[in-house]
Amino acid sequence: MIEKEMQRQLFHIAIGLISILIVIYLGRGFLIAGLFFTIIIGTLIINLKTKGIAVPIVDWFEKTFERENAHFPGWGSFWYAIGVLIAATYLNNIMQIAAVIYILAIGDAASTIVGRKGKLKLPFNKSKTFEGSLAFFICSLPAYFFIGPLALGLAAVTTIAESIPIVDDNVIVPIAAVVFLMVV
Repeated sequence: MIEKEMQRQLFHIAIGLISILIVIYLGRGFLIAGLFFTIIIGTLIINLKTKGIAVPIVDWFEKTFERENAHFPGWGSFWYAIGVLIAATYLNNIMQIAAVIYILAIGDAASTIVGRKGKLKLPFNKSKTFEGSLAFFICSLPAYFFIGPLALGLAAVTTIAESIPIVDDNVIVPIAAVVFLMVV
């Protein structure tokens, strides 16, 4: 059986790839509407869960994918949806949105998968490793297929953002990406 963190990262990737398909084939508005609906329903479910009310399918997802140290049920999923919503709201170019989602899905998952086995801790964030950051950067480079040479700078900026221990990386990575893409 696949360990829980690997299942979580594969789910992370799948949701990201589905989001990319939605934005490319159905458009930015459809993605924003879907995310808004997901966040509203998710917030209601989080409220039920914090009150101790069982929600069977949600309980299964929580048991299968949620980290043990999550601040509240659905923590990672909530911030992931917010992060994708930030990209879809502030960027108008569908290919830029797709590139940000790709980096959030693939780069972030790669950093966790590789970084957990890494040995070289980052000096400014002992919970992250150099190996994880390198995996994030390298696995983010295929964003080139969405935005061309800008992907190199975007991969560098988001790699740095992901390593900073300020807020959840599902939010800081899209914020850094949006700022970078709006400035260049």
